[in-house]
Amino acid sequence: MHSHQRLISLTRIGAFDLIAVALSVWIGFRLKFGFVRTIPEFYLQNQNRYILTAFLILFGIELLLGCGSYLPSFSVADGARLLFAVACTQGVLFLLDRFLKLGIPIEVMIIQALLLVVLLLVIRLSVRLARLGNARLNGLKNRDSMERVLIYGAGEVGRYLCERLISHPKEHMHVVGFVDDNPALRGVKVQHVKVQGTAKDLPKILALTHASQLILAIEHFPREMLSSLIEDCREHHCRLKRFGSIEELANNRLDTAAINDISLEDLLRRDSVKLNQELLREFVTHRCVMITGGAGSIGSELCRQVLAMGARLLVIFDIHENGMYTLDNELREHFDPMRYRLCVGSVRDDDRLDEVMAQFHPDVLFHAAAHKHVPMMELNPKEAIKNNVFGTLRTAHAAMNNGVRRFILISTDKAVNPTNIMGASKRIAELCIQMLDHQSHTQFAAVRFGNVLGSCGSVVPLFKTQIERGGPVTVTHPDMRRYFMTIPEAVQLVLEAGAMAKGGEIFVLDMGEPVKIYDLACDMIRLSGYVPQRDIKIVFTGMRPGEKLFEELRLAEEDTDKTPSDKIYINKPVQTDEETLCEQLNILKKVLQKNGDLKPLFDAVRSMVPTFGQQTEQGSTSKEE
Repeated sequence: MHSHQRLISLTRIGAFDLIAVALSVWIGFRLKFGFVRTIPEFYLQNQNRYILTAFLILFGIELLLGCGSYLPSFSVADGARLLFAVACTQGVLFLLDRFLKLGIPIEVMIIQALLLVVLLLVIRLSVRLARLGNARLNGLKNRDSMERVLIYGAGEVGRYLCERLISHPKEHMHVVGFVDDNPALRGVKVQHVKVQGTAKDLPKILALTHASQLILAIEHFPREMLSSLIEDCREHHCRLKRFGSIEELANNRLDTAAINDISLEDLLRRDSVKLNQELLREFVTHRCVMITGGAGSIGSELCRQVLAMGARLLVIFDIHENGMYTLDNELREHFDPMRYRLCVGSVRDDDRLDEVMAQFHPDVLFHAAAHKHVPMMELNPKEAIKNNVFGTLRTAHAAMNNGVRRFILISTDKAVNPTNIMGASKRIAELCIQMLDHQSHTQFAAVRFGNVLGSCGSVVPLFKTQIERGGPVTVTHPDMRRYFMTIPEAVQLVLEAGAMAKGGEIFVLDMGEPVKIYDLACDMIRLSGYVPQRDIKIVFTGMRPGEKLFEELRLAEEDTDKTPSDKIYINKPVQTDEETLCEQLNILKKVLQKNGDLKPLFDAVRSMVPTFGQQTEQGSTSKEE
């Protein structure tokens, strides 16, 4: 609601509240002294002062509790808050009368409180019912020009959505029915709208109602069910939408929910993450947090969530100044710019890292800066090692020298039995931070997970572009599978894993079931309103250098322990000889300085990661030579 509209709404609520307070006090006195007897002059002198005092206290408490809502949308929750506001108001009035002697009989105060509750509820419900009745009348008059809408889910969320659409004719939506999986609700009317049947009846319901939109108003919908709904809606030229995000529905924030298109994230989403808020508050709240690679996909989401959790100061460190500029513009809309600092710099620059950490003294550091694009790193293997290995080491040493309490490396499932140089470089980075954990007071840990939807360089933007061009969509292999997770979910789990760290762990996130890339392409084509292989072709181009058919989340020799979170596991570290590792790092550094033949580089990497480039049951060989 715009500020002008909110001011008008608050003025109306204030006027209604003043009338209710005055009327309840007047009736209270009449019931106390009788309607025919004269009220003593002493009480009459105090009556107006009491009315004004009661009104100001009530209205102030209503604003604090959020009771000053838009009157036509008054709900059961608003009613409960209103009752609490009246109780608080009367409590304050009783205390004022005890110490300041308001001069109002206790019987009048009790009668007035009971009447006030009734009057406030009657006024608000009357306005709400009048608005609904008027909206229904307008809806009946204009429904031929309105969009015909079916709501999937006749529960609390569906009822809320139905009422919202009815009471807001400007939405231009006419609800023609509900669809619900409970067969017992068939034929039942919800908000005067009939439940037409279950999902099995959807083709028949769409044909009968001529609905142009089906809006999902449920928190959970399995991928198989969603794929079926997409197909049914496509055949009947009906657009499929959803109401609210999974977080909004899980936390009952329906007033902020909006109607949106179905996204790929909806197809792959899982239950909302239940975070250990107490643990996270201790980890992040009121602390200085530094994020390298802060302008990237994972880094920028870390920035959003860390600020939302109340970090005292956020230090955003990245070499990509354009990305920093874009992120700054976004963060300014939601957070105080004084709560974060933007530092342009490279993780390969020791002096810059020391300068930034010495200035801000971060408590926690998330190292998200890395080269992550597999085919690009196959073409530039030295850069992968320089950035992902020695960039990590430089950042880690700067953290140790400047008293950082905890260092969290963002790793990848490609570090497990790597068939590409990017994965191998991240595996070496894991080994390095496990070694450093034994050498300092800084706690070092890594968090390993798979692909995230919508990240730079992922298949999703590529498929989207190819579909917009009319195809073909290119998939490397029909059996290619990957783990996928949404960026917000991955970052939530990274934060919780970081909060659990004691030092030396490699945390592994539960990525769910792997998804076939071919199925992902088909889903994206269907979401765009096309039929795979008929409207838009899918072609197989062959596996690229360094690719695996399947990704793994742990090494065969790594044991796994559970954590308090059912979505986070700990891979026990594989013991490595620190002296040998240091020697291997020195050899790797010398090899990087040589030009020409890359074989010494790959040999040095393989000496540190013996599984690098080997044929595995689930992968292919890396074509590094």
